[in-house]
Amino acid sequence: MSKVYKSLFVVAVMILVLASAGCAEMPAANDPGWSGGLSPEEQGGEDDPGYLTPATPYPTATNSMAGPTLSKPTEVPPTPDPYVTLFNKTIEFSPAHLREAYSFNLTAPPLIIDFDVEPKMVTREKHTTSDYGSKKDVVVKQTYPSEDSWFAVTVRERESGEIVAEDGFGKRFGTATDKRMYLGKFGDYLIELSGNEAKVHIKMRAGGI
Repeated sequence: MSKVYKSLFVVAVMILVLASAGCAEMPAANDPGWSGGLSPEEQGGEDDPGYLTPATPYPTATNSMAGPTLSKPTEVPPTPDPYVTLFNKTIEFSPAHLREAYSFNLTAPPLIIDFDVEPKMVTREKHTTSDYGSKKDVVVKQTYPSEDSWFAVTVRERESGEIVAEDGFGKRFGTATDKRMYLGKFGDYLIELSGNEAKVHIKMRAGGI
């Protein structure tokens, strides 16, 4: 073979070798022999140096708005009443029942008398003329306490009969229906309850008995 043919033969072999190298397939990613260009130390594998401690992943919030926090209010014990209840009663005063009386020796003042009056209410019609339009006659209904409704509490010195305290509803006592009387002096007293056309709740208390 001449030198020319030998040179052509060598060139042809080199071309075949290069062509076959360029068409070779890359190894599959899941090929156990494929390292992806990383050394065994970079891949990690089963080698754990122990610097990290396994932990539970942080929970993912399902709602960005926090729910309300409920708390039970602190229970405050009721303040005990420092007074002794002497009388707690509702009385209906009518023409057949106008007066009651009770005696009490107040040795531990004060004496406190609370009363709440429910007077008899009456309704009357008032005829008047309208100020608007055709000036027609109109009837206006008015409801108010009866003029005959009243109540009184009178506290006296039991022996002498001298009045030491007095209050009530109607007549000279005014129209307030809820009142309190306060007596801070020692004494032997007579407590009179009187009234007419009224229902009254009365509560009496004292500092001791």
